[in-house]
Amino acid sequence: MQRYQLLTQNEIERIHENSLRIMENVGILLMHGPARDILAKAGARVDGEMVYFPKALVEKSLKNVPPSFTFHALDPEKSVEITTETTAFVGPYGAPNVVDLDKGRRPSTLEDFINIVKICDTLNNVDIQSHISCEPNDIDVDIRHNVMVHNTLKYSDKPLMGTCYGYEYSRQSIEMAAIAFGEGMDTIKRKPVIASIPCTLTPLGYDDKMAGCIMAYAEYGQPQLVNSLSMAGMTTPVTLVGLVSLQNAEVLAGIVLAQCVNPGCPIVYSASGSNADMSSAMLAIGTPEDALVSLMNGQLAKYYNIPCRISGALSDSKMMDSQAAYESAITLMMAQMAGGNFILHSVGIIDTYNSVSFEKLVIDNEIIGYVKRIGRGVVVNDDTLAYDVIKEVGPQNEFLTHEHTYNHFRTEFYRPTLSNRDVFDNWRAKGSLPIEKVANAKWKSILAEFDKTVLSPETDADLKKYVEGHRLNAKG
Repeated sequence: MQRYQLLTQNEIERIHENSLRIMENVGILLMHGPARDILAKAGARVDGEMVYFPKALVEKSLKNVPPSFTFHALDPEKSVEITTETTAFVGPYGAPNVVDLDKGRRPSTLEDFINIVKICDTLNNVDIQSHISCEPNDIDVDIRHNVMVHNTLKYSDKPLMGTCYGYEYSRQSIEMAAIAFGEGMDTIKRKPVIASIPCTLTPLGYDDKMAGCIMAYAEYGQPQLVNSLSMAGMTTPVTLVGLVSLQNAEVLAGIVLAQCVNPGCPIVYSASGSNADMSSAMLAIGTPEDALVSLMNGQLAKYYNIPCRISGALSDSKMMDSQAAYESAITLMMAQMAGGNFILHSVGIIDTYNSVSFEKLVIDNEIIGYVKRIGRGVVVNDDTLAYDVIKEVGPQNEFLTHEHTYNHFRTEFYRPTLSNRDVFDNWRAKGSLPIEKVANAKWKSILAEFDKTVLSPETDADLKKYVEGHRLNAKG
């Protein structure tokens, strides 16, 4: 598929050079001592907690990042190739609330978390499970990260993500994945099985937790989405290219750290910038500015030849309404057009990252179906040009019953799983249901019919024991 090019090659290079100037002259605040030590040995200049990155170190590190890797699933058939050309769609991440048509908005629980994992496992267009599908607020924070990993492994055999909250917690996620895969830590160093998304402390900083996470995942050869979430006019300059320049400097600093720990470890360039709503000083995500930043991030990642993460179906709406639909469709389609390879928040996100809508999970899955079909494009050859078929049928005849139609319609057309294309009278006879109510019935049906068991009883017991054994707060 032809990608949308917002910037010229010269403009991309100017942003890159601006980021390098920021890294070398302004510096990155790095609160994690071991990370500063590694970077100092690699040639960075360290002054207290400030680290200054020479251009040569940055460009050498970028060359070490692989352009692709296999993200392994418990079901090998569901493993995903992460490349600079393919696109994988990922579940929602990080919301503290859930919302549905029956109960409204509420703080999310472990039951909600498990239900979202089950729904995302069933949705055919979701390729990867996130880590915090929603926040299970009823679980103690000292084991919450492990409970989420355990239940994701228990109810889904798709690839998954783990915690990013410090070195020790991150290592625990990796160890749990190794248990589920039946392989030791040394073995999975050569087999990516769990990803993380360490985030910068914008502007121009990393706290000790996120830097520790980068080091843990790099040490064990696991992929990570080195990420920055920036707000134009608040945590970055108000101009979007200023935002991208600063954000890029932050992401590159994390990539350099990972490559200094383990050259060649898999990385996904991850940046999700948008603008602040200047009337409220709050983040806005369902905006054209968010889409523009996505386009620039996609081009930068292609410039570096690194797979990129872009956020998908985003909305500031507080409910599953027309605003949620048009904002999500635009941002998801733009993620595809930007060349996103790892589309986080592909389904469910609403309320400016604060809630996951159960109805929106299945509605966004439908949008992804449209996006995937558009991304697949068309094939031009003698068979698809169909000259002989056109000649045979001729003027004023029909193609419906022709063998060529029968041979191609299943693969040529996207068949919706939710959208209604019925005639009006049939739709009315079936209750005149709006799509939100159809989606409400759909997710309930998914949960009612879900009877999947992924882990063996022995492995499930081992993971339960592991979670309980790490109940005390770990040092991050």
